[in-house]
Amino acid sequence: MNSKPSMTRIARLSIKSRRLSISSFLPAGKQKRAIVLSRIRDLVSATNSTPSSIDSIVNACASALTAPQLSGLLQTPNIEAHTALYWAIVNHRQEVFSAFARFISKFSSECSSDLHFACMQISDHALFSQLNLQNSDAKSESLRRFLGCPPGEIEVHEGGELDDHQFVASFHIGMSQKCLRATQELKQEFVAQGRIWWIRFYMGTSWRWRVGCGLSSPSLPACPKSSLLLGTHTRQGEPGRETPPKVLVRTEFLETVVPDEPKRYIGDVDGKALIAWSSLLGDWVTYE
Repeated sequence: MNSKPSMTRIARLSIKSRRLSISSFLPAGKQKRAIVLSRIRDLVSATNSTPSSIDSIVNACASALTAPQLSGLLQTPNIEAHTALYWAIVNHRQEVFSAFARFISKFSSECSSDLHFACMQISDHALFSQLNLQNSDAKSESLRRFLGCPPGEIEVHEGGELDDHQFVASFHIGMSQKCLRATQELKQEFVAQGRIWWIRFYMGTSWRWRVGCGLSSPSLPACPKSSLLLGTHTRQGEPGRETPPKVLVRTEFLETVVPDEPKRYIGDVDGKALIAWSSLLGDWVTYE
């Protein structure tokens, strides 16, 4: 006479049967995508700590799907409302991000927006710059390249002797006068203190050169007490006797800065709300 199976055995059989019945209703293509997505979730998880298996798992995912299918899957917000690339950045899985990026020729607009969030989340300007996520005008950028103007170099320093609420952003913009004379505008973006900031040189409505600064959406508002030191110099002269830097603007401000789309945020912030602040520069662009 057969012995009666235990309840544990019955539960295991029931679960296995249910899984088989669910998968049997899924088309073959959807089964593949579901399996690949499960592998991707494991790779970008903060608890996954097996970097040696990354390449083999990613290659297996690539062989299961076509290149466009894998690229689309990686750029779809299907993991806790974010993309796999977002989680690879936020969870500091750089090896995983690099492996995924090989299968993406160009980031979609939705994925690019998600990467903005990720770089803000970990406050990583170097990665933000490396991924070329700065918002820029395509026409102006094309003209700058044709003029031979190099891209701006930005260094962001946080920590060290600075307290938890301070940062220093240093800009080096080569051939800035030549560029501004032709385009009448020059804008740079950078990441610091969990926000995306912008600095802009432009010709104002009164036909006077100005410099402005503010926050880019989707940054949260900020109440900075900041100072701006702007100088210009040339490399003319004998080595070691170049023209010394000339200070153009030295200013401090205490304002509340909100992003370009403040309607996204609910609630009040202390201080006076404004989109950005600006200051006059004089005629340094016109004259050498």
